[in-house]
Amino acid sequence: MPIFIDGHDSKVLTQEDMEKLVNLPPDEFGVTHLELFFSKTDSRLYCILDAPDEESIWKHHEAAGFKCDFINEVHQIKTEKTVKTEKMVTLGQMSSNISHDLRNPMAIIKNSIDLLNTKYKDQLSPGILEHLARMDRSIFSMTMMVNDILNFARTQPLHLEDNSLTKVINHAISTIRVPPNIKITLPQNDITLKFDSAKLESVFYNLIINAIQSMGQDGNITIKFIEKMDDKIQIQIQNSGPAIPDDLLTKIFEPLFTTKQYGTGLGLPSCKNIVEQHYGTIHASNNPTTFTINLPKHIEKLLSVDRT
Repeated sequence: MPIFIDGHDSKVLTQEDMEKLVNLPPDEFGVTHLELFFSKTDSRLYCILDAPDEESIWKHHEAAGFKCDFINEVHQIKTEKTVKTEKMVTLGQMSSNISHDLRNPMAIIKNSIDLLNTKYKDQLSPGILEHLARMDRSIFSMTMMVNDILNFARTQPLHLEDNSLTKVINHAISTIRVPPNIKITLPQNDITLKFDSAKLESVFYNLIINAIQSMGQDGNITIKFIEKMDDKIQIQIQNSGPAIPDDLLTKIFEPLFTTKQYGTGLGLPSCKNIVEQHYGTIHASNNPTTFTINLPKHIEKLLSVDRT
């Protein structure tokens, strides 16, 4: 689609509001914000937009209550950065197609395991049942890897429902083979709020798996839920493993970056994408190694603002 640049008054938009605009999918007029630039001198906002045509942008701003000073169609000059972005888009699409193709055979294996466990459980030896349990965990692990790719490659709509954070974390842990010398300490309190349980479970699964892999066979994982004063919920996942090198702290959420011998390099970028879909933030810190997620307590209020 053509690319446009426009300029208009920023009205009452905060820095946080502006950042959210870039992460939104195309609106009803097919308009997507690619980049935003704010001028403090005259409090004006300059937007680079992907849109079907100029008329779509006028309608987009009219619906949002903004009046544009100008809208110009521009042509992008390819740089090393834009070429890299195009390659990432192609890679994302290819990965997405492969992931979809893998889902059917994985579902068949999963259904076969469930059938054996249900119909023949009393006839199978403990050894066979343990092998089936290992296969089941492996299929779940593969499913999470496929979901990482899909969550990175394309942003799927959220299925928001009231959910218990403790319940979702417990389910994520139940699918992980936790070494006997690793202790996971869960929060004493529970918090219920609206979120997409499947997506957030994928985030918890990734962070806990990463913590276990960083510690090896011995260590502690501590999970905390904290209700903040600014209408936010904070989730901390700490582990006693080695610190993340300072020069890598800013890179670990970048697509395809990994320090593992085996891995997609999409686990943490997928986590970041999911958390930002929930209007939240995620970051890592050391002493101890901690991944901190901040989520809004009332995401429905933010969604209603975006729709207006």
